[in-house]
Formats: sequence, C-alpha cells, structure tokens
Amino acid sequence: MPLSVQLQEREDFEVRTLRALGGGAAAGLLVAAAARLLVHVDLGFFAVAGAALASARVDWKLRLGMLVGLPVLLNIPEVLNVPTPLAEACMGTLAAGVVGALGTTWRPRPLQVLAGAVGAGAMVPLGLYVKAVMDARLFDGRLGALGTVLGLAAVGLFWSVGTLASHVSVHGNAVEARGSALEKQLSGEAQGLVMRAVTLYGQCQKEAARMTAGPGKTELLGVLEKMVREVFSLAESHANLEAQLHAVQQGDVDAQVRELRAKAAATTDAVARRQLELAASSLGEELNHLDLLGRKRERLLAQLHAQVALLERARVSLVGVRGGDVASKGAQAAQLARKLESLGQEDSGAPAPAPLPESNKVVG
Repeated sequence: MPLSVQLQEREDFEVRTLRALGGGAAAGLLVAAAARLLVHVDLGFFAVAGAALASARVDWKLRLGMLVGLPVLLNIPEVLNVPTPLAEACMGTLAAGVVGALGTTWRPRPLQVLAGAVGAGAMVPLGLYVKAVMDARLFDGRLGALGTVLGLAAVGLFWSVGTLASHVSVHGNAVEARGSALEKQLSGEAQGLVMRAVTLYGQCQKEAARMTAGPGKTELLGVLEKMVREVFSLAESHANLEAQLHAVQQGDVDAQVRELRAKAAATTDAVARRQLELAASSLGEELNHLDLLGRKRERLLAQLHAQVALLERARVSLVGVRGGDVASKGAQAAQLARKLESLGQEDSGAPAPAPLPESNKVVG
C-alpha cells in the first residue's frame, strides 16, 4: 500500500522559521559586540541558541527556563570534547529537541520530534559552511558587524529548516491519513464521529487480516474502505454547512427584517413603504435559506451517525467470523462483503424524506 506523506501545522513552521531567522540575526549582534571587545565566542553556539530561543513559542516562565538551561545543554558537546563539525551538529540537535518537545503550539509525536532534531542538527554545519562562503566570497571582511549578523541569520535559518521533519507525518494507509487530517479540520460531534470511524476502520482491518487471502478478502477490504470514505464525505459536507451557517448570524438578519418591517409600517410614503417591504422580503428569503441549511445539517449529522453505526456493525460481524475453519474464511469474507454492501445500499437507497416546508418566518 502506498505511503501518504502530510505536512502538519505549516503555519507554525513558517512562524518559527521567521523567528529563528531573527534570533540568529540578534545573536550576530551579540557576536559583533563581543568581537569589538576582543572576546572570542563560539559562532555556532550563539547562532543555535539565538534561533532556538527566538523560535520557541512558550510563555515567559518557560522561556526564562530555556534561557538558563539551554546554554548549559549546548555546552555538553564541548565538555565531552566532541570534534568539529559534529559538535555543532550535536548543539543543533539538542536545541531542536528542546524546542520540539516544549516550544511548539501543537504536540508532535516523539518520533517527529526526533526527526526534526536530527534534521536541524544536520543543517547547522551546512549553515556554518554557507556563512564561511559568504564571508569569503561576498563580504570579504568589508561589512564587519553586518556580515556577522547576516551570517548567523543564515545559520539560524538553516537550523529552522531542518526542523521541518518534525512537521511531516507518514501514514501507511491513505484512508487513515485522510481521516487524521479531517479530524483536525472538524470540531464537536462530527469530529468525534470521524475519530470513531477511523478507530473502527483500523479494528476492522485487523480482523480482516486474519482471513485467508483471496478475492473474498479483497472484496471485503474494498467494501470497508468505501464505508469509511462515505463517513469522511458526510463529515466534509457537514463541515461546509457549518461554515456557511456560522458565516451569517441568523439573529442579526432576523432583527434587520423586523426593523425594516417596522419602518415600512411607520412610513407614510407609498413608494418608500414598498421599497422597505421589498428589502424585508429579500432578507426574509435569506432567513428561509438559512433555515433550510440548518435542517440539512441536522440530516447530514444523522446520516453520519448511521454510517458510523454501520461500521460498528461491520466490526461486530468480523469478530463473529474470527473462529471457524481457516479454509472457509475466504468464502465467509465474500459473504460478509456482500452483506455489508447490501446494508450500505439499503441505507443509501432509503426513501428520501418529504421536502422541507417553506419557512413562514417572513411573509413578503
């Protein structure tokens, strides 16, 4: 099954990258000031520390703790006499690990934090090499403090780009990947139903894996995938209706209609009264449309519940055929697939409900 690769929390990565760029530039100012005082400093240390402190999106207490603890942590490679450029890579890895675990607005998985830390560490020596090339080929010692600022800003940028690996999510199942992505876009009851559907689909797959490989099993897996994709489609439609309804405040429209009607009743000019009544009637049609959307949303949610219940029934049926003769499981899989397919068709082929009556909230 092909892998599905997704980029998570792109906005968080972009914001932290810009902040790391600024942190590297600020560290360059400190290094330039130390150079004027004839104080030798570790460029890699300052670049990584500045980028990490700037990119961490935490409250002031945790930032203060990082300000105290991060320099101690980044000095571990020097204490252990780790050679260059491995020492710079280790500093980048340690700093990215701290930021990934504590300094993000979301909670990446441990493997994602590890991947981002390794990626950031690998990019730090490359960033220092780019700085050296910039100093030799572009600045040639003529820009002084400005060259230092630009060079360490580049190192901070390379370090932050390496943390991109912590935002990458790899799924071995495209259906589960779609469900995980959809969960983050939803809220409320629909989100819970999608999460339940993804869990049930995974359990059904585990039960189906016990069956003998063959056409029956393939047919069964296809039916299960079709069922869970139907859940996702219903959830997306429900989310679209939610967005449309939230974009318009029905109470405000209702108040405007009443205000226009009151003005129409109070005016003595026939033309003005007619124009106000037409405006009220137009807004009344909008109220009717919102009412219809609200009822459609309720129906979609009911269909979503029914489809998740169908997945639950499929899981129970799969558990029911767990035992028995291994040789007969292929035939059982085919029978179960047809049964589930017929249940889905009965659900989708149910008689459509009567048309919604026109709302009588507004009479033109």
